[in-house]
Amino acid sequence: MLDSETVEQVPTKDAKAVFFVKTFDGDLRHKALHFHEHAPIVPGLWVRVYFYDSEMIEGIISNTREFVLEDGFFLRPTDPNGNNKLVYVLKGGLKDFHVLGMRNFSKNSA
Repeated sequence: MLDSETVEQVPTKDAKAVFFVKTFDGDLRHKALHFHEHAPIVPGLWVRVYFYDSEMIEGIISNTREFVLEDGFFLRPTDPNGNNKLVYVLKGGLKDFHVLGMRNFSKNSA
């Protein structure tokens, strides 16, 4: 329950991801924005992931060894108007994965 301090384990064996959302209502009419010229620069790898259920999402992930070695990774969605704040992607739910680019802070952007 949301108003409880009780910790409850949720099995993720058959899950594709865990979505941390802004609201539980969502917006079924929202069309995801996939290229963001004016988005803030967040260091990491800009990726596009495809799930087996045909859903696709883009975001920034940390370029760390945990991304390679762990069962999943955190993805910060790049769509500023989307409902997802953060996604924990489970690798077992991935059909395809593309690195679109690398984003770094430049001396001029700081």
